[in-house]
Amino acid sequence: MTNTMKTEKVKKPSRIRITVRNDSTFLQQGIARGVTFLIAVAISILFLWMVGGNNPFQSLVYIFQGTFAPVAKGGLSITKLNAFFKNFVILLGIALALTPSYKMRFWNIGGQGQVLIGALACASCMIYLPGVFAGMLSQDATKDLANALIILISALSAMVAGGIWAYIPAFFKATWKTNETLFTLMMNYIAILLVELFTNIWRGQKSAMGLINQSSHIGWFYTIEANAGFDNKFITSSVFIPLILVAVLVATTYVYISYTKHGYEINVVGDSIRTAKYTGINVRHVIRRTVSLSGLLCGLIGFFIVSNFDHTVSTFSDLGYGFTAVIVCWLSNFNSFAMVGYSALIVFLEKGAKNLADSGYSANLNEYSAQFIVFAIILGVMLGKFFMRYRIHYTFSRKHLVKSLTSGLIEEIEEENKIAKEVM
Repeated sequence: MTNTMKTEKVKKPSRIRITVRNDSTFLQQGIARGVTFLIAVAISILFLWMVGGNNPFQSLVYIFQGTFAPVAKGGLSITKLNAFFKNFVILLGIALALTPSYKMRFWNIGGQGQVLIGALACASCMIYLPGVFAGMLSQDATKDLANALIILISALSAMVAGGIWAYIPAFFKATWKTNETLFTLMMNYIAILLVELFTNIWRGQKSAMGLINQSSHIGWFYTIEANAGFDNKFITSSVFIPLILVAVLVATTYVYISYTKHGYEINVVGDSIRTAKYTGINVRHVIRRTVSLSGLLCGLIGFFIVSNFDHTVSTFSDLGYGFTAVIVCWLSNFNSFAMVGYSALIVFLEKGAKNLADSGYSANLNEYSAQFIVFAIILGVMLGKFFMRYRIHYTFSRKHLVKSLTSGLIEEIEEENKIAKEVM
């Protein structure tokens, strides 16, 4: 009997073990964040010194000036600040839009496609609706009303288009349990091809599409006029109102996830679908509703890109932030307030890296090599979060290894004897 029994080979205990850290204090978390961040900064400085061949600390000045560039008259460059806040609003807005889906453990990688479809819907309204409202636009008394209606319809169309684009993979996931990661990823490429198709049609024989309604400004989102009592160039810029709206969205997202019935259902479904079904939650409906909400908010970001920031649409309208927003969500642990800091950090590093490449600091550095700095800093932040949540155990004592192997063999022998007795 015992000869026919199959015995498994005893596995050697690993010298390195990773366990979950449940007792980390606020001080330990701060140390983990600070140490890994400083190491990443040191690696970046070393990289700049080795590749650039110049004073690496001078390069940090160029990185800082990528966003906070001083001007001759004193103060900071409004142009660079506006460019920073534009990217910040887009990145933070997409991250906030994806948050409900990720809290539900629906891995929505289709933020780029949902933003582009919303931008395409907005551009379509801006191009075709002026012909519909031609009679109202030709009269001074109704021109402002017609423009307001075009802006409102453009915003609603962008949100509906983004919601429908996200609903498609949500429906398949809820009904047939398809892989949402691959589905939403493939939807990105379809959206890119659609944008490329329509922009080629709209530009005609021109080399580029150009601005939509450049002369009439029909469908362009409102900005605070300088003659309204505000002389500050930042307040009267195109980023001020979207910045306020995305700040409201930060608080709204936090309240929605943490204190509403929908947020409770999202959290329960994310923790355990079986538990959600046991408590009477309609899981399929929650999946479709939540992912559609993410798409709707992505469509809203697409509206701001076309109607407010760029006044045109292209395959790069989302600035590539559809995937970067996923990193922001994970780094912040889906906390909408933490997303503000991480989004600002990533945009600051990107702007700084580009300014460093354009500054003539070194002929050996270009925009792509400067992106290494962004990668190193983000990796440092991610490692800081890792050491906050996990503890690494090292075992280099030979005596401890022998003891572990011996105890493992004894347990294996006892288990075999127990099985043999039951068989006989």
